[in-house]
Amino acid sequence: MPNNNYLYLAGLFFVQSFSRGILLSVIPLQTLALTGDAQRTSTLLFAISAGGILAALVTPVVIQRIGHYRMFLFGCAMMFISVILLASGDLVFFSVGLFCHVFSIAASEVALTLYVLARVPRRELTRFEPWRVFCTVLALCIGPFLGVYLQTIFFHQLPFVISAVFVFLSIIYFRLLGLHTVIIPRSGSQMVNPLRHLARYFKQPRLSLAYALVLARSCWWTMFVIYTPIYAARSGLGELAGAALVSIGTAWTLSVPFWGWIGRRYGIRYLLRAGFFLTGALSTLVYLYAGSPVIASAILVISALGATMLDGVGNVLFYRAVRSRERSEMTAVFVTYRDFGQLATPGLYSVLLAVFSLPVVFSSAAVWMFIAGYFCRYIPKRLR
Repeated sequence: MPNNNYLYLAGLFFVQSFSRGILLSVIPLQTLALTGDAQRTSTLLFAISAGGILAALVTPVVIQRIGHYRMFLFGCAMMFISVILLASGDLVFFSVGLFCHVFSIAASEVALTLYVLARVPRRELTRFEPWRVFCTVLALCIGPFLGVYLQTIFFHQLPFVISAVFVFLSIIYFRLLGLHTVIIPRSGSQMVNPLRHLARYFKQPRLSLAYALVLARSCWWTMFVIYTPIYAARSGLGELAGAALVSIGTAWTLSVPFWGWIGRRYGIRYLLRAGFFLTGALSTLVYLYAGSPVIASAILVISALGATMLDGVGNVLFYRAVRSRERSEMTAVFVTYRDFGQLATPGLYSVLLAVFSLPVVFSSAAVWMFIAGYFCRYIPKRLR
């Protein structure tokens, strides 16, 4: 177990993630209400995520100008603005709020990843990372059901108010940890074209593999978070049941420290292959039993266990592969996996749902999980 200082740092990820976690199921359901159907929802989320990728790629340029601490504050400010716009109930303002939302996540994640690399020794990363993931996904576990519940029982804007409060709490926690006094050397790179960072990243095989595997994991979770509430609503289970399924599925996060120990004990490659193949197999079963919502929902929740096994590794493959002199630029590229996952997943489904019925989201997710499991063979056996 990491020492207490590392645990406190991991706790920051809970506070920071809760501000978006409480909106995790609220946003797709509100998008569905404003757009009218699942295909239009997918198309809107596709467009917004495209902007999120660009936002992540320009963060090294912004960091070079304003510094890491101000970059974190900027991300928090964007989250606060997004909360106001998302609560408006107007499709135009809501769409702008979605862009601010994904931009704030990218900005904050780049900044916090750099603080992790600066504060946590390299040899401790495999111990720290499961706890970081645990705290992050715990917030994303509590938030989805709580957000929809509060919106249903009390009033529409309450989840957005709570999100704004946690934005301010994350800034306070950040300062209590003393991170605002940590000096992180700025990159000496003179590259200002984000596309050059992209090319440099994918010329490095280990970084490319880390990106591909974490992208597959992210795409599955994106499918789970967005389309589980939609499937529940369309199959007759109800919106509240859909939010509950998301929270129950992400509750497997409580086992992340255990999976981190398995990864250190038996190797990261073994853990990732098991997680990808298990999730792929169970997602296939969800597709086959989609006509029986209760059975399909139960299998879908269990399939989240396989994805949680992947969370036990977290971003360790990237941490171990990135070179210290390129941390800012390569981190900015790496964190686009989240936005690209949120772009590729609804983008793919906006096409598939024009031809097939909703259960196709589960069968296609199974396919890419099986492919990712195959590519785990290229992870070094010695990696712990």
